[in-house]
Amino acid sequence: MLEKISTNILMIILGYIVKRIKILPEETGTVFSRFVMYITLPATILKIFLTSSLDKNLFVLPFVSIFLGFFVFFVGREILKRINLDEKTKWTLLISICGYNVGLFSYPFIQSAYGDYGLSYMAMFDMGNSFIVFGLAYAISLIAMEEGKIDFGKVLKKVILFFPLDIYFVALILNLSHIKFPEIFLNVISQIASPNSFLALFTIGFFLDLNLNIEEIKALIWGVLIRLIPGIIFSILLFTIFGPSFIIRIISIGSLLPAPLVAVIYSHERGLNEKFASVFISVTIIIGMIAMLILIK
Repeated sequence: MLEKISTNILMIILGYIVKRIKILPEETGTVFSRFVMYITLPATILKIFLTSSLDKNLFVLPFVSIFLGFFVFFVGREILKRINLDEKTKWTLLISICGYNVGLFSYPFIQSAYGDYGLSYMAMFDMGNSFIVFGLAYAISLIAMEEGKIDFGKVLKKVILFFPLDIYFVALILNLSHIKFPEIFLNVISQIASPNSFLALFTIGFFLDLNLNIEEIKALIWGVLIRLIPGIIFSILLFTIFGPSFIIRIISIGSLLPAPLVAVIYSHERGLNEKFASVFISVTIIIGMIAMLILIK
């Protein structure tokens, strides 16, 4: 577990070092972020759902993660209305508190601790989480680009046609249809998906800039509290009411996972504060690692 945590941190540090010593051009972050969003991440989604057996009795988990995603967003929105922040930083923080980094962060740890059995539980949690990350957060980024003006038809159309979310729908349908794919097809998908974790973490490091101003530090503190406190309270309530069952443990782990990596990508594509998004994700990754060490047994 500690080895996996250290590896993730080193990937972020590597991206930061490469940027600082200018081995790669400035636009590398943009290129890698788009590569992750439209190639390796969709391949990862396909790989998980085409090679995993999902227990239909666990469909409560997507609804739990959707509830958590919307709850944290609405709490955060109400709090941020009352805090004086730069508009770009505020929109970036709203995007960053939507959803959890389930696939890239938690899957390796869950599989190491619980095997494919645990992975199927977390995949079901991620199913609902994907609607928050690829739906709600993406819609907020579009609204931010329009400076808060909401054209619901335009936003809905863009969300529906958003490629990663469409891939999730397709992958889910294929999984539930029990369609058998040739081994060569699955091997190709696995090969495309294999660099996803490294590229995503490297991109975070490449966008990382530790020179936060006072306002960004204030936003960082508020953002961590907005994400952390609801997750802790929700976990305590579940353990108190239902006891330490496996499904409750998975939900508790999910509610304390880091901010989604796509927050950096959305922020960069919409001209927001990707520097802040990268720092926020990095801080929540550290918190998520501590939570995983405590909750995984």
